Amino acid sequence: MYRNEPQLRARQIGLSLIELMIALVVGLILMAGVISIFIASRQSYGINNAVGQIQENGRFALDFIRTDTRLAGYMGCANSASTASDLNTGPVSNLPYDFGTAITGFEYIGTTPGDNYTEATSLNPVTSTANWSPVLDPTLQNLVIPGTDVLVVRYSKGGTYPIYINDIPSSPSADFKVTTNGGLAAGDLILVSNCLNAVVMQVTNVTGGGINIVHNTGGTYQPGNALQTLPTSFLNGQVVIPTTVVFYIGRGADLSPALFEAVTNAGSANGFTSNELVSGVENMQVLYGVDLTGSQIPSEYDTAATVDATGNWGNVVSVRIALLLRSETGTVPLPATAPIYNLLGTNIKAPQDTRLRQIFTSTIAIRNRLP
Repeated sequence: MYRNEPQLRARQIGLSLIELMIALVVGLILMAGVISIFIASRQSYGINNAVGQIQENGRFALDFIRTDTRLAGYMGCANSASTASDLNTGPVSNLPYDFGTAITGFEYIGTTPGDNYTEATSLNPVTSTANWSPVLDPTLQNLVIPGTDVLVVRYSKGGTYPIYINDIPSSPSADFKVTTNGGLAAGDLILVSNCLNAVVMQVTNVTGGGINIVHNTGGTYQPGNALQTLPTSFLNGQVVIPTTVVFYIGRGADLSPALFEAVTNAGSANGFTSNELVSGVENMQVLYGVDLTGSQIPSEYDTAATVDATGNWGNVVSVRIALLLRSETGTVPLPATAPIYNLLGTNIKAPQDTRLRQIFTSTIAIRNRLP
């Protein structure tokens, strides 16, 4: 019995070819399962990451627009409707300095509700201003990508500073005094108001430790003052800082579409400084709630072209925004056809790619025009 044991062991050394092939097949099956789980997990992670990124960017984008749009027309204790201007016309246009108009905009032709618009794969900004209605202001030329609307809001930012004036309305004096140093500097645009009347002018000098505000004509500042006198007494009035903010879709630093804001800057050649706010914003459509009955409730929602043609900018009491956002990279299977997204009634056909997209909408009431 013991003499045969080595022979039995010898017969069990190694594997047969069939056993090896079976082991390889089993191993390949297990490996395929692991790879399949890994790929599915990676795709799921990519989609979840893209969804989170899009939702975060969408919230940020709407928050930026909401914050400024709600304040449209706010000019301290006054409002834009009572605002006059002592400024010269801007070097390129009056868009950055028209503080008497609280809200306005530009509609891209071919993107009104009911229209079908196919987005271009190229993100080059449009050079022709005639693609919008009303015609896009020249200060925004070569900034806005095609197929998107533009929203313009105006309000006062920062604090308010009580002022007093020593001269009478007919005095040629080109200065007045504020009760505290508000940090004003030469070149700043200011709005002086007594809560009934308001006038916009440009500071040309600040003396007396920031208390004496000079607003003379001439000089090198843009746009400069057309008048140096005040139209009425502003005793016990206030000074605020007016600003124009333009929201538009442009080409971002990473060459992807992005939400931008152009903010009034009198020191800039075109009167604006542009800042990229949120990347991945591919399209923006805007409708304006117009009050036609005096109830301060929107009777209808119109495009910028319609509101401008009817002269109803002063009756706009709310704004409806729709944004189309996309992921940074492709995360979903390539669709059989290019997807179509409905933005406030406008059918936007996006490029046929593997990016994830989502629509964000919001209706924003203008607080200065609420009941």
